[in-house]
Amino acid sequence: MNSKITPVCMAEEYWANSQLSVVRHFGEIDFNGHHYIIVNKEGISVLELSDPKSKHYAKDGMAIPAGEPCDLILADFQPYYRSLGRDAFLEVLKEKPSTDLKTLKRIYKEKIRK
Repeated sequence: MNSKITPVCMAEEYWANSQLSVVRHFGEIDFNGHHYIIVNKEGISVLELSDPKSKHYAKDGMAIPAGEPCDLILADFQPYYRSLGRDAFLEVLKEKPSTDLKTLKRIYKEKIRK
């Protein structure tokens, strides 16, 4: 049996102290064949917060203030993170830690519809 677990969300405390820390300079990274992005607690990507043309542009120049949650998530899951919020998004992952990506997407869609 060849099972491969793909992390959906990594807290800054984890990724900032690993080989993934280079992502802080680019806002996104491809890792193990998956595309990850940095998001703030509302699910807005650092790329959106840093783009003057974006409606989410952080005008003060501080995309994510120090001390605020800063997660590295699979880009495909950004809409769910944004719709549910950080706490509800993480709650699903804690309840179903080893669930495959397709099933997780279905669970998130059901939660959003409620």
